[in-house]
Amino acid sequence: MAGVMRSPINIPARDANCLVSAKARPPGTVRCVAIAFLVSCSPCGAEGQSFIEHTVKAFENSDIIFQRGVSNAPFIPIGFLGARAYSESTFETPAGESVTSTQQGGSAMGVVPFLLTDSDALFTGVYASTNRFDTDSSEIGDFRVSSIGLPLALFRQVNPQWQAAAFVMPFAHYSDLENAEWSLQTMGGAFARYTQNERLWWAFGLFADHSDADSYVLPYLGASWVVNPRWTISAIMPWPSVMYAPSTDWLFSFGASPSGASWSLGQNQGDVAVNLDSWDLGFTVERRLTQNLWISARTGIGGLRNLRFDTDDNELGETQVSFDSNGFISISLRLRPGAGR
Repeated sequence: MAGVMRSPINIPARDANCLVSAKARPPGTVRCVAIAFLVSCSPCGAEGQSFIEHTVKAFENSDIIFQRGVSNAPFIPIGFLGARAYSESTFETPAGESVTSTQQGGSAMGVVPFLLTDSDALFTGVYASTNRFDTDSSEIGDFRVSSIGLPLALFRQVNPQWQAAAFVMPFAHYSDLENAEWSLQTMGGAFARYTQNERLWWAFGLFADHSDADSYVLPYLGASWVVNPRWTISAIMPWPSVMYAPSTDWLFSFGASPSGASWSLGQNQGDVAVNLDSWDLGFTVERRLTQNLWISARTGIGGLRNLRFDTDDNELGETQVSFDSNGFISISLRLRPGAGR
């Protein structure tokens, strides 16, 4: 798209231990989400049960089916607190300048589920992040981007086999580049899942992203197969993976996930937006720390371009894969519902 510098701004980073340094310290929004995340892990109430445990029991007594009990793999996270660093890589500006840069940052998210009826649920929460980009460009310089998003999702158990969901998340970004202002971005999508049996389910849907810098749609299609309690193959594009859970306390996985290394900058270097049409390919190790709290470490290659449909010029984008020394490492705490042994 004319007038947009697109990274792959694989503007990746270097913090070896992946902890947010003083130079990349999260702003107040990230700290607030982090505090809320940690508080939600704490026991409360007369019976010593956390809010999460209370909510899980309410959902267990409803008609909603999230996960069949045939796999050791844990439930998807409903909150996380972590940091990520991408190694040095290069990108090209609209003027043709080759820029070398690194990226490091921290992020946090918490989602609160509300059971509306025995078949319907509402999910809402907050996402916040801060990312620092260090470049060798005198024109661009070093800069930081702070982001906050407010996800809202509706989920419905149509019948024992079919589920449907839709979500929207307004995003706001602010960079400390000269003359920068707050820029808005909106993500959304609609999805359906068909459970063929307790080991196999199919997914269908679309993910859309719109900002002043870029707009596109990604297809979401595939299947997830529980081979046995230890092995699960998730052949869902655009983010497939293979999971191995030898017990209910350990999880190993290899596959793709949305990347935080791809950004769009307006030509005036003011408007910024994160692009989830790129992906990280890596290996993850997770260990349960307490009943609901897990620690996760991940490493691999980041910022690979994904298949996309550009809604600005109505052309199907090409698949661009570049292994431009763009490694990454991350560590996070994740809140996963479900009791341990």
